[in-house]
Amino acid sequence: MAVSTEARAIVRVAFGGQCGYCGVSETSVGGELEIDHFHPLAAGGSDDIENLVYACTACNRFKGDYAPVHDAPESLRLLRPQRDDFGVHVEETVHGRLIGLTPRGWFHIQRLHLNRPQLVERRHWLHVLQAQRSELSRAREAEARLRRENEVLQGEIARLRAAVAALLGGSER
Repeated sequence: MAVSTEARAIVRVAFGGQCGYCGVSETSVGGELEIDHFHPLAAGGSDDIENLVYACTACNRFKGDYAPVHDAPESLRLLRPQRDDFGVHVEETVHGRLIGLTPRGWFHIQRLHLNRPQLVERRHWLHVLQAQRSELSRAREAEARLRRENEVLQGEIARLRAAVAALLGGSER
């Protein structure tokens, strides 16, 4: 059964137009992403909104119909987007690689191939961009501070000039 247009729209908005597994956006791929059933229909999953994940084609393909049974060890379970705390299980290096902090995080990375060269490069450049934004923000704050200090100093210079002019004007009498 196909996911309804309404459910698709809800899931798309809920995921902000980004893949729930790797974070790639619609603008990055040039179109809408796919709807993945976290718990596949073939394994008894449903079309309920809570079971749907907005996913890029690659992540959807790598995940496939994978569905461990509920009593499977944690190390064989995928992280559930928007439910599991990704940061507890996975860490991202400044170079864009993902590192599993837990067996479950490691499994998630491996199953979905989240260290694909394209994703690593994308994450790396996002780190570079974030660092440049931070540097630009600090530079703007410094510029604003220097402008305020300059205004204070210009006022002080004007006050001193007036005082000197008053002294010079008073000494000529």
